[in-house]
Amino acid sequence: MRRRNLLVILCLVLVGIFSFQNTTEVKAVSFVHTFKKTTMVSRSEQKDDFTYDFTRIKKPKLKAKTDWLTDKIGKNSGNDHYYRVATNKWVSTDDVALVNKGINRPITISTGHNIWKFNYKTYEFTYTGRRLAAGTWASDERIQLPRGISYCKVGPNEWIQNIHY
Repeated sequence: MRRRNLLVILCLVLVGIFSFQNTTEVKAVSFVHTFKKTTMVSRSEQKDDFTYDFTRIKKPKLKAKTDWLTDKIGKNSGNDHYYRVATNKWVSTDDVALVNKGINRPITISTGHNIWKFNYKTYEFTYTGRRLAAGTWASDERIQLPRGISYCKVGPNEWIQNIHY
């Protein structure tokens, strides 16, 4: 009996130790931010030209001013792009902002750029009146707004606009 209890305890300890070794570290988090009540679409099977048909879903809609994790992007034959926010539920890139955090990729600029300040509540950028000098800068966060304008974070609430990465 004692031997059996000791063996059970040893097995539980080994399972506990090895279960901590298989953790996955997420390096970059991507999510979309909604500005208004946002309609979702569902996606068909992939076509021969690597595009999809997207069909509008009447209900439910994503609530305004909410964040949704995303992991995939798809496009239709008209070159409209969509982000996946749930199992076969997608939103148009025209309706949301894409936020990538934890990227840790430096950016190099050859000329100075205006520095912008970001309001996390309204998702608006305002010009600070300052400029960032040319050079290589650390950047760990990117935001792409619906109209294709993108910003890269280069300091504590300091952003530069339209850097292609």
